[in-house]
Amino acid sequence: MLSRDQKWMPGIVGISTYVDYVYQKELQLAALAAAGGEGPINQLRTATVTLDFNRLIVNLQAGQRDAAIEQVTGAVQALAAAGADFVVVTSGTTSTLTVGARKKVSIPFLDLGEATWREVPQATGPVGILATSYAAAGGIFQAPALRYGRTVVLPSQNAQRDADEVIFRELVRGEVSKRVLAVLRTAIAELARLGAASVILGNTDMSLAASELQKTSPVPLIDSARAHARAAARAALAGHI
Repeated sequence: MLSRDQKWMPGIVGISTYVDYVYQKELQLAALAAAGGEGPINQLRTATVTLDFNRLIVNLQAGQRDAAIEQVTGAVQALAAAGADFVVVTSGTTSTLTVGARKKVSIPFLDLGEATWREVPQATGPVGILATSYAAAGGIFQAPALRYGRTVVLPSQNAQRDADEVIFRELVRGEVSKRVLAVLRTAIAELARLGAASVILGNTDMSLAASELQKTSPVPLIDSARAHARAAARAALAGHI
C-alpha cells in the first residue's frame, strides 16, 4: 500500500479535452486505489499543458519535425516552471518528440511505452502494436519490448493508413463513430491473425473507444493511456518512477 500523501506532482502534456478527462479520471481513481483507503484521498495535484495538437500534426505532415519538437519542449518547460516533479506525455505521437525537452529540463519522464509494457501479460506470445504511424515509426513501444525480450507485431500498411485516418479525422475530436470502431476492429483482427496474443492500444485517443473494442476483440487489449495514468498515480504517491 502506498502512502496517502502525495510526494511528487506530475506535469501532464495533454492533447485534447476528451482524452485529458479520461487520463485525469484514471489518474485520480488509481491514486485512491493505490493508497488503499476507503475514504477519499485528497485529489492529486497536477499541472497540465494541453498542446495545439492540430498544429503539431500539421507540422509533422509538412515535414516540420523541429517545429513540432519545439512545441513539446515549450510545454515541458512550462510544466517544470510550474513545479512539476516529473513529466507524463500522454500521446504516443507526442512521445516521439521529447528529444529537445529532455535536454532542457532536469526532471524525469515517465515513458508511455515503458508504463504500458508493465501491464502486458508476461506468459503470452507476440504483442500487437496499434498506434499512429508516427508513434510506430518512433519505436516508443518497440524499445521496451526489446528490453523485455518480447516480439511485436505491426499492422499492414493499409490497416495503418486507415487507422491514421480515423484517429486524426475523428478520434482526436472525441468522435467514436461506427467507422472508427470498424477500422480499429479490422486492424486488431489483422494483428491477431498475424499471431498477436494481445494488442497494445498505443494511441491515447483510442482510450475513448477501448471498452467497445474489447467487447469484440479476439485478444486482450492493453489501453496505453490508462496504463500510463495508473503508473503516474503510483509515481506521485511514491515519489519516484
